[in-house]
Amino acid sequence: MLRKAAKTQKGQERVRGLLVHAMDVFIECGYEGASLDKIIRKAGGSKATLYQNFGSKEGLFIAALELMADDLYEACVSDYVPGRTLAEDLRSFGGIFLQGILAPRSVAVMRLIYAQSTHLAHVGQWFYQSGIEASYLGFAKVLENHINAPLDDLKAIAAVFLEALRGPFLQKALCLPETEISDEEMKAQLERGIEFALAYIEKKYSGQQIADDQRR
Repeated sequence: MLRKAAKTQKGQERVRGLLVHAMDVFIECGYEGASLDKIIRKAGGSKATLYQNFGSKEGLFIAALELMADDLYEACVSDYVPGRTLAEDLRSFGGIFLQGILAPRSVAVMRLIYAQSTHLAHVGQWFYQSGIEASYLGFAKVLENHINAPLDDLKAIAAVFLEALRGPFLQKALCLPETEISDEEMKAQLERGIEFALAYIEKKYSGQQIADDQRR
């Protein structure tokens, strides 16, 4: 892939700009309406370069999706602080996840993915495995710092927590494009999710020490 093959900082920035502009066109025109000519006019380059490095319009679309997923992952990694309590990690990573997934650009991209997943199987497969499943696994790795349990169990907890966070607001945002979700609403939803997750974890793993101050 071109963005992974770029050796220099300048080359990486150029590829990043191409993928960002390409996604702008996909969002504005829809997948079918986003011709490579339109993408080139906005992002630069040539058809030969796009085909050489991404293989097809579908490959370009998935690469642009990967960039967005990588940005969310990097935001979580950069915010990681060793030694935090379970509640602090839930609040930190849950907040980053909620803000990232409910950003207007993210919601617009998810509409595209859902619309195309029946026609472009690789897009739906990528989103489920590298987006949804990867988010569960990533957060399960965080939970490993606090809970001595099999990774599959921790993935199940991560899935319940993350889906509880985004579910009500995401469905509303997907169905009602003019929806605006305030920071206060997201913060309240995050706190509800944390309370739910901590109560479940304490009940399921009552034999383990989970400090009282992890609730705050």
